[in-house]
Amino acid sequence: MTELPWDTARQNALDRVDRSERRFRLFVILLIAVEVFFLVGFVQLAEFSNRVHVLIFWSTVSTYTLMMLGLAILWGHVSQSTRLVLKAIDLSTRKVPVETAHASDPARPRQDR
Repeated sequence: MTELPWDTARQNALDRVDRSERRFRLFVILLIAVEVFFLVGFVQLAEFSNRVHVLIFWSTVSTYTLMMLGLAILWGHVSQSTRLVLKAIDLSTRKVPVETAHASDPARPRQDR
């Protein structure tokens, strides 16, 4: 069975998208690990009896929490949109059986099979 050139091109593009998404996920996990490392270091070095240190800690935690939630929501939205576009491309390239239109004779009633 031979594949059509656009089928192989589409499959190659989907494979590249999958590899890119895996690398991006690995990069995000690495960034999260670095940020956790910095946060743990700050907690160890902070003097929580000092109100300025407490204020800096809570502002950092709240800022990062809101930023990470926003990025997670954005990532989910972009991923869902990408999946919908890829699904639309897949559905538009599938072969659908073609039904031929039969000329109807107005003098004769239509017979259903």
